[in-house]
Amino acid sequence: MTLLHIVVFAAMAAAGYLGTCLLWPYKVCRSCQGRGQLRARLVGIRYCPTCTGTGLRLRAGRRAIDAARRRNRNR
Repeated sequence: MTLLHIVVFAAMAAAGYLGTCLLWPYKVCRSCQGRGQLRARLVGIRYCPTCTGTGLRLRAGRRAIDAARRRNRNR
């Protein structure tokens, strides 16, 4: 495998991930497995602090896309 193949594969993987971030900006929260609630020992059930009870988290790539859009819009 040559260096060109590696670069082309990396570019295709990055384009695929950015496409995924544009189509599906949210992913399931890993802390609560998408339920939005966690079991507390004394209280019973509480909202997940990681996703604030929604069960979804914004993907890292989508966060980067939104930051780039804000930066370019404010110029």
